[in-house]
Amino acid sequence: MSKEYLFFNKKIYDSVHGFIRFDEIERMLIDTFAFQRLHYIRQLGITYMVYPGATHTRFEHSLGVMELSSRIYERICKTLRPDVFHLIPREDSNDYIYWQKILRLAALCHDLGHLPFSHVAEKSLLQEGHEKWTLKVIESPYLEKVFTELNKIPLFHKKEIKNDVIKIALGEEIIKKLNINLKLSSWEKIVSQIITGDFFGADRIDYLLRDSKSTGIVYGLFDYMQLIEMLRILPGFNKEEELQLGIDENGLESCEALLLARHFMHKRVYQYASVKSFNFHLRRFMQTIFSIKLLQELEPFLATNDFNVIAELQLAAKDKSHKGHEDAKKIVFRSDHFKAIALSNKISKEELVAFKKKHCKNENDMDWEFSSFKKQELNVALSRRNRSIIRASESSVLLSSIPATYNNWVYLARAYEPLFLAEFKI
Repeated sequence: MSKEYLFFNKKIYDSVHGFIRFDEIERMLIDTFAFQRLHYIRQLGITYMVYPGATHTRFEHSLGVMELSSRIYERICKTLRPDVFHLIPREDSNDYIYWQKILRLAALCHDLGHLPFSHVAEKSLLQEGHEKWTLKVIESPYLEKVFTELNKIPLFHKKEIKNDVIKIALGEEIIKKLNINLKLSSWEKIVSQIITGDFFGADRIDYLLRDSKSTGIVYGLFDYMQLIEMLRILPGFNKEEELQLGIDENGLESCEALLLARHFMHKRVYQYASVKSFNFHLRRFMQTIFSIKLLQELEPFLATNDFNVIAELQLAAKDKSHKGHEDAKKIVFRSDHFKAIALSNKISKEELVAFKKKHCKNENDMDWEFSSFKKQELNVALSRRNRSIIRASESSVLLSSIPATYNNWVYLARAYEPLFLAEFKI
């Protein structure tokens, strides 16, 4: 009888995954104002100014994450080792069906808190990141009907559905960061990692495939079906973690391909100089038009999307008295937008301040951003043929040699570019 609650009688055709099927409860969530808003939030911000095809949205991405999450869940629950068998719900059991539903709802919810143009102005405007707003949306009346209807189903009676969706959608690290009073069991961490995992998460797999397809940059393509096929639930490296998401030895090459795809997409799209330049101007423009009220209250936040910002950009580009005029003009008319220059870690903020003070006539002629990114040790668990578990980096020279892809950047008016390049010998 419980299988009836997973009767996927609705479908949407997706350009990446083909038909994505969903049930009535998921349709209710998809039809909410909070989720429909994602139609108007571009996945790659203003990258379409450089790659015209990059107009895809958080709406289609979220559907894709739900689809991939389901595939991963079904696969890892079918290929169980004897040493973790007793810790995993049996296929078609009530627990199995319950967590599959929570996973799918969490996948739909994981990006609900994004600002217009996604990540462009997130660091500047949202101190705690978009996840804090995702939490607010999940807890809001917009989704209450979904949880109420789900609670009417006998299988979901007396379950902490909302809290479980929050845990799986945000993941352990964000829950700790936001000081949310929730703890994840070892199994719940695995379910959450299916979406949020840094190496195998459905979120990452989908955005690489989707961004690659939309921009036309083929570097982002990799054999994700082989990767999913080789994913395994493994015993933890230490006693504190009973379980971890890892990969079979035969899937090592697909893991390498994913990380290489990420590396090249950062080089050619996410950290591409022309893209960074337009994003810089848009970020600075958004800082001038977003009110404190909009960034504190849910209703005005959800009422704002890319089209509101674009409309304001068009007005500001023609109105010299608008406080965002200069940045709007550089975007709308593509006139004299700043040069974005990647910096080595050897150039300090103090040196940039000194250059600005010495050469720049206007305070707004130069700016910079320093990345806090540090190259991560590749701790991916690899299951060998003899069932021993090692770190994947021990079996792959390639994985341990992929460089960090985040740079420090300076943005400056074009007149200062020759001086800057000469002074810093770039």
